[in-house]
Amino acid sequence: MIAFWTVLIKFIFPVIYAFNYGESFSKFIMWDFWWVAHLWLGWSFLNISNKTYYIGLLICFSELIIVLYKLYDFFESPNWSIWDTNWMINKIFVLILFLLITLILLKNKYYILRLNKKLY
Repeated sequence: MIAFWTVLIKFIFPVIYAFNYGESFSKFIMWDFWWVAHLWLGWSFLNISNKTYYIGLLICFSELIIVLYKLYDFFESPNWSIWDTNWMINKIFVLILFLLITLILLKNKYYILRLNKKLY
């Protein structure tokens, strides 16, 4: 779900919008590599290991810090264009999602780490 949401917001929606208005398909794409981290995190939850816990928390805390700063910056001087609104909705979704993932990881720390020891 994490990777799907990221690809939808950062690639599919901008490409469809660009084609609809006769623009270059890449004009509105938000180029970054968070989708790689999100894809890994989703895969990691299906293949639990110690890395799931430790790298998962690193990704979550990084996302939370960055998103909170960006939302603070946005609400200092909001611009409600379609792109800024799309961006803001994405950031709120990411904030909620990564808060939940962080809570799940913290709540299940011993289960994740103990499960990994039993597997090896």
